[in-house]
Amino acid sequence: MGNAKKKDEKLEILLSTKDQTNLEFLTPIFSKISTINFTVLVINQTQKGQELTSNLNHVKIFNTYTKGLSVSRNLALKHATGDICLLADDDIKYVDGFSDIILNAFKNNPNFDVLTFMMSDFKGNLSKVYNIPKQHNYKTLVKANSVTIAFKRQQILDTKVTFDINFGLGSTFEIAEEFIWLRSLYKSKLLIGFVPKLIVQHPFESTGRFGGKDKIVRARAALFYKYSKQFAHLKLMRYLYLMLKTQQIQLKDVLKKYRIGSAAIQQYKTMLNSKH
Repeated sequence: MGNAKKKDEKLEILLSTKDQTNLEFLTPIFSKISTINFTVLVINQTQKGQELTSNLNHVKIFNTYTKGLSVSRNLALKHATGDICLLADDDIKYVDGFSDIILNAFKNNPNFDVLTFMMSDFKGNLSKVYNIPKQHNYKTLVKANSVTIAFKRQQILDTKVTFDINFGLGSTFEIAEEFIWLRSLYKSKLLIGFVPKLIVQHPFESTGRFGGKDKIVRARAALFYKYSKQFAHLKLMRYLYLMLKTQQIQLKDVLKKYRIGSAAIQQYKTMLNSKH
């Protein structure tokens, strides 16, 4: 009976989506699951008159007329009730037993506040090389995909760390929201660990393969300024050199990409200054 408290810990999936009008989108996500021992909080960004409802006991809905993934994640943090929470999107598929893997991982690693896991594509190929130590450092946090991040809800709330609404899909800069969030948690002295177990599948994609896209260059440049300030332009040049070296951009595009990145740095500077 001494472990009753641990056994009673509840897992809640915090699923961000938009413009859903029925629950059919959940079917492929949980198609491999044999036991439901978790709840799902759906944050549905929608329009008035198009609200989503649920007739399932383990699925609750929060409709919102906002935009942006980071805004959605912040609403999920605010309205979640589970002891352990897992970030989710609407284009994933969980492996059978994922919930037990997560709950057992926290039980076996009680000192960690946040744990990240492994992801594969729908063919079972791991999404990256997971050469990550048991305890993350700030450099390895970049390897964490948002849908592999689980955490103790109360510890997160205690830090008052939220997602930066300037970053993420639907925001001014469209990537890196999970890295920024994790880095802030790391700076708040939370322990972030890695568990080498597969919990979720996701369509194969890699930001690395599209690193030369204008929107990625823009977001990277803003990120460089966020953390490196006066060295942002140097980091941008180094990034473009790497993109050129890996043939993700061509030599004739370098100046154009640099101008795009520089404009993003200035835009982000302006956004930050307007808050003061």
